[in-house]
Amino acid sequence: MMLKLINSEKLDEKIYSDIQAQFPPEEIKTLEEFNDLLREGSYKLGLVYDEKILIGYILYIKKDFIWIDYIAVLQEFHSKGYGSKILTAIFEKYSSLKGCYFEVEPEDKQNPQTVRRINFYKKLGCIELQFKYYFPNPVRKLEMKLLYKSFNGLIPDKEIIKKDIEKVFKILHENVECKNEILSLIQQENS
Repeated sequence: MMLKLINSEKLDEKIYSDIQAQFPPEEIKTLEEFNDLLREGSYKLGLVYDEKILIGYILYIKKDFIWIDYIAVLQEFHSKGYGSKILTAIFEKYSSLKGCYFEVEPEDKQNPQTVRRINFYKKLGCIELQFKYYFPNPVRKLEMKLLYKSFNGLIPDKEIIKKDIEKVFKILHENVECKNEILSLIQQENS
């Protein structure tokens, strides 16, 4: 199994349909918003292939850290070990940066997928940051957990995390009206 990560400048309908199938609707941008972000250049789309077969994708921001916005293995390739291989490839590719952030839904015993997802990231060496975090969307704020995989052995303190989140919000959530309100709440609750 040889994975290849190919950067793309456009999100197509196939990937967008998969995003709609695999992620909660309140976390999904429009296809136009995705492609606007990709055109601006701060946002990256990596298409992941095994040989010549598309098996997954990753959407992320690259600064002096990586912020994973979406990562998914296409449904027909689930439970074959691809998810951990994709992340390991990203970790290796960007090992000269500080680390990698992940927003994840809090554990919900009624939804075993949330527990499995957090355990998956922890097996890859991610830690849960002791940091109150909210995902802004047009309808309401969503409380999320913030996980982090360090590439340099250091865990960012709250001030660095706040600055990194500000950078991310300016890119990812520019069009969300309550963005500044949520950012203020994050700043307040992590003083």
